[in-house]
Amino acid sequence: MSIRVITVNASAKDSGDGGKLSAAKEAADAISKGALVGFGTETVYGVGALATNREAMRTLRNLKSRPAAPFSVLVTGIDDVRRYVQKIPLRASWVMSKTWPGAVTLLLETGGKFPDKKLQQTKGLYEALTMDGVIGLRCPDEPVVTAMLEKIDGPVVAPSANLAGQPSPRTAADVLEGLGSKIDLLLDCGPTKYGKDSTIMRFAGNTWDIVRPGVYDTRTMGKFMKRKIIFVCTGNTCRSPMAAGIAKKLIAETLDLRVEDLHKNGVDILSGGVYAADGSTATPEAVLAAEKFGVNISHHKSRNLTPEMVKSADVVLCMTGFHAGQVRALAGNSAGKISMLDEREEIPDPIGGDVGVYLRTAEHMQEALQLRIARGAI
Repeated sequence: MSIRVITVNASAKDSGDGGKLSAAKEAADAISKGALVGFGTETVYGVGALATNREAMRTLRNLKSRPAAPFSVLVTGIDDVRRYVQKIPLRASWVMSKTWPGAVTLLLETGGKFPDKKLQQTKGLYEALTMDGVIGLRCPDEPVVTAMLEKIDGPVVAPSANLAGQPSPRTAADVLEGLGSKIDLLLDCGPTKYGKDSTIMRFAGNTWDIVRPGVYDTRTMGKFMKRKIIFVCTGNTCRSPMAAGIAKKLIAETLDLRVEDLHKNGVDILSGGVYAADGSTATPEAVLAAEKFGVNISHHKSRNLTPEMVKSADVVLCMTGFHAGQVRALAGNSAGKISMLDEREEIPDPIGGDVGVYLRTAEHMQEALQLRIARGAI
């Protein structure tokens, strides 16, 4: 077997030109036909195979001397993860938002079967990709590989492109030296960025551990699971403090924590207003409505939103498009973290209404929060 090598230069990777696209297409076509393809990532070089092609998987297992243990599956983002995992742990979604695409492999519980109907229809695929109901998922930070994955109809597995017991390859030359003609195609993406294996992190419900340190150590991974969420309205006396209070309750329940323990577990949930006077209390109606949802905001003091608050947040959730626009004007390079709490519709100001109006507003916010938490979008 002769191996074809395609050199993908830096300009092709960065600009999205035909060099990158043609390399990605050729690699995708090869994998789709059952070939083994080597390629660079930001960590080490990998070798990919189509998981639904039994002959390709048999060849890969023989190459890696790995007769039974599953290989990690490559994905292009969190939407791909939902094809394999029924319920993504909230903290895992936070890790994804901070490290993907990037040098972290996540081991997640599938929930007993793949949610994706098409994946369910392939006999033996679940058993090939999981062990004890757990699947490994990796989202590489290499544009050529992402483009390749988007052109392949089916899951692609990719261990490191080396023989068992040998060092993980950092260059295409390393792959050629170690595997030679044992693979069909190699994308030479240049030296890898980190030259280290990805960090492997395992989640089981709300517990986690580091299976293999790599690019990131345990301390750094702990930082990636911290979260700061800010809710924004106009005066910070009704909608945003109610939203923050309800969010604390829901997220604490999701993480099996008490509300008062969120901060020491790395979760901070705040609120602010784009035109707020510092130090005002929540409106009486907001306090009463929040109580109906098991939330106490009687000690709330309003604050005016600052650029520093926005910069320090992971997510900023606004009540209306107007608020989102105002926050983006403050945010500078942080604009990408800003969105409306309810992405479908605005949450109108209940000010001047009775407690019933505030209750409906609180219910609207709770429903929006529940949807976001279920999707890991908070």
